[in-house]
Amino acid sequence: MSALDTVKTMGREAVLEKIKEAGLCEYGLQAGPLADRIEKANGKAVDAGLNNADTDKVLLSVLKEAPDKVFAGMCAAAYMTGTKEVTLYLPESEKDLADELKETAEKYDVKIVNSIIDMRESEEHLLLHIVTAAELADLLDECYCRGIYVSADGAEVKKADPDTKISDLVSLEGAKAVKLGYGYVTPEEAAGLTASAAANGVIKVLTEKDCLVQETLEHLSAYRRVSCGKCVFCREGLIQLEYMQREITSARGKTDYLELTKEIGEAMRTNTLCSIGQVSAEAALDAAEKYPDEYEAHIRKNKCPAGACTSFVHIYIDPQTCTGCGECMDVCPEGCIEGKAKYIHMIDEFDCSKCGKCMEACEEGAVIRTAGKLPKLPNRLTKVGKFRRH
Repeated sequence: MSALDTVKTMGREAVLEKIKEAGLCEYGLQAGPLADRIEKANGKAVDAGLNNADTDKVLLSVLKEAPDKVFAGMCAAAYMTGTKEVTLYLPESEKDLADELKETAEKYDVKIVNSIIDMRESEEHLLLHIVTAAELADLLDECYCRGIYVSADGAEVKKADPDTKISDLVSLEGAKAVKLGYGYVTPEEAAGLTASAAANGVIKVLTEKDCLVQETLEHLSAYRRVSCGKCVFCREGLIQLEYMQREITSARGKTDYLELTKEIGEAMRTNTLCSIGQVSAEAALDAAEKYPDEYEAHIRKNKCPAGACTSFVHIYIDPQTCTGCGECMDVCPEGCIEGKAKYIHMIDEFDCSKCGKCMEACEEGAVIRTAGKLPKLPNRLTKVGKFRRH
């Protein structure tokens, strides 16, 4: 018997009591007892999906592995609220998944839309996270177990006990920071937290080789790509936050960027309608508050501690090692290496993208990457073995 059949057989009130007894809650950012949310629903429609801010999308695996379960849970919730209008929202980038699910969706009379959930249009709808729908179906099928879906350091998503320690899911040895859900925590903070803190299922350990500013820039860019732009604070806030992170990683950061990040990020939390605006600034706020030294190094010391920001990195050809073979010239995609046979080659830093292909091609190891000061180099083509530093 399907979850929807169970609801029809048991009746609405009996199922609501069952949900209350199980302590089943909405999995998304609009958290709260599921039974209460169903009771308060006005019966207009059910909209299901990930949180709008979930650009990592690891929890889509729940839908991919058991689509019938998710659709059944959505329809069961819809029946209890008194509506037949059920829509599944998938990220814009998941059009192939929408096509794969089309036949199953038609079986359950569910509409699929590739978009974020418009909170203005869905203000009076029952919002349901994909995982909530799956867990409701499990409950009605008598196979529900309490847990949190997590992907630890990119591993396959699995369901863990909510009280499982983060340190039991990932190794914190050598960690600089831990991306937990939508923000960052320090290793010390992570040691005292449990799986329940992973709001979107993501647990990622960052080491000294990872640049927090660069990571934060990537998060903000991902949010800008999915934001609808209708909320002024979200639209303008993301533009400003992304701009400042990009300037900092490009060696053009300013000393007031930390304070501006805090000011803009905190305003976004309370002045936007959906989870994109409400949590997209978390990573930037956490990074600025917990890792100010990393920002100071970029802005004041003109240095990326992780060596990850290419604007702070130099690639040069060691004139004492170069044999003038020309291999680096052949692979350079920018054509920014000057040289000829038996002459020491030179890199034009202005055009160099620092892709590193020249380093891979040089069998002599003459192409060097450094975050430090450049040694004295030739300013014109010089025969191999003829260059002297002094």
